[in-house]
Amino acid sequence: MKKLLVLLLVLSVLWVVKISFDVHQLSVGQDTLIQQQSALEQRNASLNDQLAAINRQLSGVAPVEGNTTSANTVSAVGGLKPTVLITQQLDLVEFALQQQQYSFAVDKLNQLNLDIYTYELAPALKASLHQVLTKDQKIVMQFVQANLEQQNKIKAVLDQIDQAIAQEIKTQYTQPEPQPEHSFWRRWIQVESVRQPNAVLMQRAIILKEAQLGLMLAEQQLQKGQYIAFQQELTGVIQTLKQLPDAKTQYFIQRLSELKKIPANTVPALNTRALLG
Repeated sequence: MKKLLVLLLVLSVLWVVKISFDVHQLSVGQDTLIQQQSALEQRNASLNDQLAAINRQLSGVAPVEGNTTSANTVSAVGGLKPTVLITQQLDLVEFALQQQQYSFAVDKLNQLNLDIYTYELAPALKASLHQVLTKDQKIVMQFVQANLEQQNKIKAVLDQIDQAIAQEIKTQYTQPEPQPEHSFWRRWIQVESVRQPNAVLMQRAIILKEAQLGLMLAEQQLQKGQYIAFQQELTGVIQTLKQLPDAKTQYFIQRLSELKKIPANTVPALNTRALLG
């Protein structure tokens, strides 16, 4: 029996060491994600400025056809019609939005709107394309802003749960165990045995550490824009916590289940594509 307990403790310690190493590796990646989030916040502020400019542009008059970024008009490139070239540019914008390459998508859409008068198209179609592209710019930037705000809210909840789990691991070892009442003489002559580590507490700490690891993986998937993978990681964390049916873990499970119910923001369809047919 003693050998079995020693083996269990050794395996538990090895598992804790492994999880600690994985957490350290993920912490390095998390620092990079924090830097990326800071850059996204700065980009969000820039997008707000651009959104205000587009609102002013929508209320103004469409630019004159002669005011273009190039003196030459584009009739065809590689045998492709101008409408096909514009459609390809729109494909790039939508793909960039799906990959969360927001800066590239916005810049590409802005450049396309500026270059629209260099294409060999009917004047009426050029004016209509410029108007619709301007509206698409506004829609895209509203989507980007809403997506960033949603990510920040989810990340804040994940951080709260992670901190609560870390505190739970810390406090479970610091809480004194209740001592049974003994008579004065029994307490005086009692020889204390060497206290053995509580296997139940150690197992609980391992499960909580594993849940923390899952939260870090989920946050990484969220930052990458992989919402399905993010929800799968949350499901894994919930399944891990279900091994501990106490009040604290039930609270964690409830918060994570609420996060899973938050729908992902759908990439908006570009109205310019409908105009081109």
